Amino acid sequence: MTAPSEAQIVEAVTAKLTGSQGKTVPEAELARLLATLELENDWTDVSAKRFHSVLSKNALVDSASTASTATNGGASAGAGAAGSKKKKKSKTDAGVPRSFIDANVSIPAGVRAHYFDSVKGKGLVASRSFAEGELVFTEEAYIATPPPEAFDQVSSGELCAQCFLPVSSAPVQLAIKNCGKCKVRFCTSACARTAMATHHTLLCTELNPAAKPLVQLVQSQKWQSLHCVARSLARLLSTLTPHNNGMGKQSREQDDLIAAYGDFETVHARLSSFATVSELERRSRNPGWATEKASFEGILAEAYTALCNALDPYAEPRTSAPHPDPHHVQLDLIDAVKTRKGQIKDLFTYASFLKLLGRANVNMEKFGGLYSVHSFLNHSCAPNVQIRHVPERGILASMKVAALALRPIAKDEELVISYIDPTTRLGRRQLVLYRDYCFGPCTCPKCVQELKEVGLQYDPAKNSVKTFLDSVARKSNPDPHAAAAVDPSLEEELRASLGF
Repeated sequence: MTAPSEAQIVEAVTAKLTGSQGKTVPEAELARLLATLELENDWTDVSAKRFHSVLSKNALVDSASTASTATNGGASAGAGAAGSKKKKKSKTDAGVPRSFIDANVSIPAGVRAHYFDSVKGKGLVASRSFAEGELVFTEEAYIATPPPEAFDQVSSGELCAQCFLPVSSAPVQLAIKNCGKCKVRFCTSACARTAMATHHTLLCTELNPAAKPLVQLVQSQKWQSLHCVARSLARLLSTLTPHNNGMGKQSREQDDLIAAYGDFETVHARLSSFATVSELERRSRNPGWATEKASFEGILAEAYTALCNALDPYAEPRTSAPHPDPHHVQLDLIDAVKTRKGQIKDLFTYASFLKLLGRANVNMEKFGGLYSVHSFLNHSCAPNVQIRHVPERGILASMKVAALALRPIAKDEELVISYIDPTTRLGRRQLVLYRDYCFGPCTCPKCVQELKEVGLQYDPAKNSVKTFLDSVARKSNPDPHAAAAVDPSLEEELRASLGF
């Protein structure tokens, strides 16, 4: 990877503008252009500030477009949010993941947020056209959780506990940071700062010994969704810890932490906006759930207890201790805002725990992160966008994604990805989407055409979802024994679909 000179930056941008409608770059498009050039040219160490400075110096920035873009984007988000308030839950919507548009999510230029209805929820729509292969947006995980196979390497300090890249690949070896209490390490000061401000202060088994059973359960079961829940709650509660609210920090430092990672209300709203459904609803749709129910309910209870003991500020062992935990949540900060205590108590009920697990499993990207913008993307078996992981230091980064146009996308067209392998047979796709993502039947153009070919058309007034999916399975797969030979085993499917 190379750090480009000013001349190289100007040359690359000019080449991009050649043949386009304008001779300058709209300011709102600078972040996307920089990300595109970094991907294409293997650049490194080009900050957004430097990029803007170089382009401004060479009269390549159209700053006049900023105000109109911001106005249009804000109007779109506002319309979506307003629409969500008018939607009422239908009796037929039971078990459908619920989501809403968080107005604080920064939507990339060129796309807008849109709220469709109470069943489909939120989505992204193109506000301009995109060419095939064009970068739509890049994004880093809002909640970063390592892939299951990396848990042990993170705990041993081999991989950074924030970005999950090898610590040995750190750009500056002197910048490597150790936790100081446990074996966890961070490859840069930025990773260390983010981790300590969003999760590690509460999940370090030395700073918070009560977290040890939870961390051990995550590691032993390779339970990615439970880890995601733990880091989500830790990010929320970290806004109320001494680390983020004192410990010698000046008011400017505290303001910087809030600006970078949000306050309690901001984080709570962001986490709540992700599509949410009870994990029991997901599990009950699994064909093998009746067989596995007792054993999984046992481990769910164990996980719930471990999570509460680790993080709940009102857990009995913590409230009865003679001295307050110096690294945990400060109760006076909870009491400072009237609504916080009720929200926190609600989060640590068993019903909420099941919803948090369901939220993690429905929204996690394949490597495990929760992404604010990525979570807006709805499914189609004929997608127009694909998600790729962005290489950093020559390594495929697990917690940074890029959305690329698979084909030309017209203005006002919805941006969609495929949650599953779109080459899978029709009956299989319909079952997995209904079971793992709690929606269906899928009526994307590809599915409608394939349903038509087997003589089926979904009519919610005439068919229940389960009855229709049974019909799809029978008609699209006349030889179930052949399908059984190629499908994964029940045990593997159970573990994958339940977040293990």
